[in-house]
Amino acid sequence: MYLLGYDIGSSTIKAALLDAKTHKVLGLTHYPDQEMDMISRQRGWAEQQPEVWWQHFCAATHRLLDTTGVDPKRIMGIGISYQMHGLVLIDKEMQVLRPSIVWCDSRAVAIGQQAFDELGEDYCLRQMLNSPGNFTASKLKWVKDNEPDVYEKAYKLLLPGDFIAMKLTGEATTTIAGLTEGIFWDFKEKKVANRLLEHYGLRKDLIAEAVPTFSIQGKLTKAAAARTGLAEGTSISYRAGDQPNNALSLNVLRPGEVAATSGTSGVVYGIVDKPVFDKKSRVNSFAHVNYEQNHDRIGVLLCLNGAGIEYSWVKHQVARSDHSYADMERMASTVPVGSDGLCVLPFGNGAERMLEDRNVNAHFFNLDFNRHTRAHLYRSSLEGIAFSFVMGVNILQELGLNVDVIRVGNDNMFQSKIFAKTISTLLNSKIEVVDTTGAVGAARAAGVATGLYANLEEALQDVKPGAVYEPDLNYSLCQQAYSYWMSRVRLAVDEGTAVARHAAPQKDALNQSKELAAARLQLDAANEFLAEIKTALQRNDSASISKVLQKIDAKLNSSNQQWDGFEEHFDLLHDDFIKKLKKHYPSLSMQEIKLCAYLKMKLSTKEMAQQMRLSIRGIETGRYRLRKKMGLSDGENLAEHLERI
Repeated sequence: MYLLGYDIGSSTIKAALLDAKTHKVLGLTHYPDQEMDMISRQRGWAEQQPEVWWQHFCAATHRLLDTTGVDPKRIMGIGISYQMHGLVLIDKEMQVLRPSIVWCDSRAVAIGQQAFDELGEDYCLRQMLNSPGNFTASKLKWVKDNEPDVYEKAYKLLLPGDFIAMKLTGEATTTIAGLTEGIFWDFKEKKVANRLLEHYGLRKDLIAEAVPTFSIQGKLTKAAAARTGLAEGTSISYRAGDQPNNALSLNVLRPGEVAATSGTSGVVYGIVDKPVFDKKSRVNSFAHVNYEQNHDRIGVLLCLNGAGIEYSWVKHQVARSDHSYADMERMASTVPVGSDGLCVLPFGNGAERMLEDRNVNAHFFNLDFNRHTRAHLYRSSLEGIAFSFVMGVNILQELGLNVDVIRVGNDNMFQSKIFAKTISTLLNSKIEVVDTTGAVGAARAAGVATGLYANLEEALQDVKPGAVYEPDLNYSLCQQAYSYWMSRVRLAVDEGTAVARHAAPQKDALNQSKELAAARLQLDAANEFLAEIKTALQRNDSASISKVLQKIDAKLNSSNQQWDGFEEHFDLLHDDFIKKLKKHYPSLSMQEIKLCAYLKMKLSTKEMAQQMRLSIRGIETGRYRLRKKMGLSDGENLAEHLERI
């Protein structure tokens, strides 16, 4: 009997076939051979087509079956690991409505931060263990606000792994662990976070039915069997996000155990025995794969953007073209601990959550042209990344995680002894290197619900380390180098904060001045109008009252004349916005120009409705017509477009 596992990544689809009885891996493959495309229609956006995942999933399956020659009917279970936090929207016909907004898309950051402020730190952290942040729930809110037609057609929201499971079974389901990674789960109430849904105005019926992580989640349909080459009726019996699944693959299931990876970015994922959160949101907490069996199994995830990408940069920009990573390791081993004072901060891949979302960039300190060589650059780079891991693990220890052993795979930076031993020495922990992958782990896990394994312990019984790194470097030298590195990090963070503080008051003062001036214009106009009414009414006779009504009517009919004065002042405050607007879009009506101005002033829909004497529905219709006239695509934000005029 065989088990099949998949890892649905953003770059490729990996597949593994396992002999259930011997635990031997019979085949490993991936598809496509080149990284999948990422759609980025605007800066900070990242999307992929779910149907492309499905096509590559089918191709990877055919490739694996062809290379192993196994009978598909003997495959008893399928396990799925997938890229976390993505949003897939489907209609009632199970058709995808728009490209998936994937994990590295940052368009919903402001939405999540606003929700965090409005819902309150106490609720978000104590009950959801996280800020809504840039996670799936906030991405769905973005769709609701910016693509209402798509939102109205939506039948269910799915994560990437849920989508693949749906293509295989014809059923739209999710898991509790998946809901936690989307920030849809209330850990205190142990149910869907209805308060967040209500705050965002999201429909509760969009949440798919949750099935257990280890369960018969559906059977392969006839259509899916024809596409994949697998047998109809094969069970889908496991589903989890890539980081919890990676931990499972390494047999990291119990409190105090830690898994780590260091590819382009780095991840440290530790298990704790109670819900924990970080007030600074430097880490995120999600339900681990065994949360349903033990509600005190929480995975705490720390992500480091600047990790392997920094060492890859050094290889391509500094190393000789014929030097491999093994050559770089040999050269680096000739340099003493601390790299003779050369120090590298590897944070050159965007804002670091560990540094409270600051982007301090990469830095090289103390570079001496007369003393330092390529070998020094190699070792200092490895040490800089290792130090960032140590800093991250120290954060996890602050949250109560006791780190004695770290388990890692053998296909990333932990192949470097210098890198691994530096971490091991500073943390006084063992680092165990296990020969496995996420797809293999998913295959093992698939055997539990099918009954091939009695439990997870049996499924993972032969997951043993192939190598172990002990803390055997000179601790004093490592600590001295790490202390200096930490001082450079603090300096970089402080300098970045100082620059931001210097720039922010000027920007805030300008924005506040504009807002106050605009508000004053509205207030003056309103006071003038009310004063005229008050004076007329003080006469208190029928003739005066009649005149009052006439004046009110005249005021309403002369709104266009008053608008001319408002328009003049508005252009002074907003850099001739209305003049530019008329030039770019000469066909806009007066009503549409007013709507643009109010959008520029960032009035709420309710406030705009009051100002323009329209219903909220009327404002929404007006926004829709504006988008059409301006030729905006579904993904473009109207307010952001107006800001650029």
